[in-house]
Amino acid sequence: MQTHYFLAVPLPSTLKRKIVESISRKDFPFKRWVHEKDLHLTLVFLGSCTQEQLKQIEKKCQPLVTNWEAFTLELSTYGTFGSKKKPRIFWIGVKEEAKLYQLQRDVSRLCEESGFALDKKSFSPHITLARQWAIDNDYEAVDGSQMQGVHWCVDEFILYKSVLTETPKYKTVHRFQFGGGIIPND
Repeated sequence: MQTHYFLAVPLPSTLKRKIVESISRKDFPFKRWVHEKDLHLTLVFLGSCTQEQLKQIEKKCQPLVTNWEAFTLELSTYGTFGSKKKPRIFWIGVKEEAKLYQLQRDVSRLCEESGFALDKKSFSPHITLARQWAIDNDYEAVDGSQMQGVHWCVDEFILYKSVLTETPKYKTVHRFQFGGGIIPND
């Protein structure tokens, strides 16, 4: 089984807990719920990588983060991808924030310069909560108003690897702290 990598904005553990507590899983029968510790907002999915490509990401992201300052993101509403009646992905979004879109563009450019062929879909910032609607009854939209106004400070992004045989499945490879550089994961 191949290891996949991605760059993402982490969420504070208090925010992860609040998101998990906001949804009753028994009322929303998805086949697979994302583990609380795995909640994140993906900037760029890299797929499988060579060690050289990982070194290039590290080398190119370090100067990028020294020029970035922290910014705030705010949760918006719940949504889905796929069929409206039997969704493939259930997520919570974030309110539009120009700095997030700029960060994603900057990180994507550095990844492409490092030889990655990235997905060409437009960036749709969200936090995946669950996958695959599991029952015959149709999905009904969720009122996410209780999550609006919930915000957090973004002061880093992380290079994660997927370890599909473990739970939680996402492991930190490097932390890219704004204004500072790389913090290796010990």
